[in-house]
Amino acid sequence: MPVTAEPDPPDYRQDLVAHPESPAIMRRIVSAHVDLWGFRELADSVTLCAHELLANVDRHTGSPHCTITLRRRPDGVRVTVTDTNTDPPTSREPDEDAEGGRGLALISGIAEHFGTVIRRDSKDVWAEILTSRPAALA
Repeated sequence: MPVTAEPDPPDYRQDLVAHPESPAIMRRIVSAHVDLWGFRELADSVTLCAHELLANVDRHTGSPHCTITLRRRPDGVRVTVTDTNTDPPTSREPDEDAEGGRGLALISGIAEHFGTVIRRDSKDVWAEILTSRPAALA
């Protein structure tokens, strides 16, 4: 019987309750998946975007319940966080001394594309971090 390699999973999806410890745990999981998919050079950027998106759920949505999805693409990784709040995220100009308020600006500087999809009872906030070289999809 021939032995065949099982293809890498194209997506990772995790329902979770966002709290201050969630981003730290998810950073390790996100980094491992990005590495598995052959995008090691993107791991820091994807991890930082995931961290910021999850931190926004904890700080701004009123409900800690969310889902994080990582989608492998031929040219990079798309990270999406879905929450139960339908208000779009808003950029703001934080004071120099402010500890927060820079997350969307940070994502904008890292991601090739990012955006929001509003649904009747939820929203997706997503960011695509791309590489200059496509990876072979299994």
